[in-house]
Amino acid sequence: MSPLPSWLRSHSHAAELPLSGGSARELPPPIKPRTLRRSRDAYGYVTSDGRYRVTPAYAPTLQRGSASRPTDWIVKDLTGAEESRSYGLLSLVRKYLCAPGGKVPWLVCDMDEGVMRVESSMRAAAAWASSYACAPVRERRSYPGGDCYDYVFGFPGEDDNTCVFIMRADVAHRHGFNPVQQPRYPYPAAPDERVRRPDETDEDWFR
Repeated sequence: MSPLPSWLRSHSHAAELPLSGGSARELPPPIKPRTLRRSRDAYGYVTSDGRYRVTPAYAPTLQRGSASRPTDWIVKDLTGAEESRSYGLLSLVRKYLCAPGGKVPWLVCDMDEGVMRVESSMRAAAAWASSYACAPVRERRSYPGGDCYDYVFGFPGEDDNTCVFIMRADVAHRHGFNPVQQPRYPYPAAPDERVRRPDETDEDWFR
C-alpha cells in the first residue's frame, strides 16, 4: 500500500515556522472544524463533523436518585483515535472542541497542495481563490451532501483554468482532506504569503 500524500497526513501547527526568506513568524492556531448539534435521539449532542458524541452524566443523590442537571459531559471520539474524556460544563466542550461562536470556517483546498486557505465564509473563500487564480469564477459545481463545491476560475476562451474545492471545514474529511492541516497560505493579514509546512520535503515545497 502506497503512503498517503503529504497533504493528507495529520499535521500539527508549529509555534513558529521558518519562511522561505529564513525569518520566523507565529502561525495562527489550528482551526476547530466543528460545532455541536442535537443528536437524533435528543439525548446529548454530536459534532457536525461526526467525530464526537457528547452525552450528559448525572451524579446519584440521596433525595431523588440522580441529579436533575448533568454533573459532567462525556465526550467520546467515534473514530477511536482518542480516549473518552469528561467536561464539567457543556460550554467547555464548545470551547475546546468547537469553532468559536459555532461559526465553522470554510476551506480552499487543492488536490496536490491540500488545504490552501481558511476563511470565515464561502464568499470570502471564493474571493481569495479568485485572487489566487487571478481570474473570475467560470464554473461552480456542488457535491452531494452539501457545503462542498468544485470551483473553476478562468477567462472565457482560454484553456488555462485554476480548479479548487471550497468547502466547510466540518465536511472536509468526507472529501479526503485534513481540515486541521496547516494552510499553505495561513496568515489572515498576508493572504499571498506562502508558507512551508513542518517536515515538508523539498519536492512538496517546490512542486
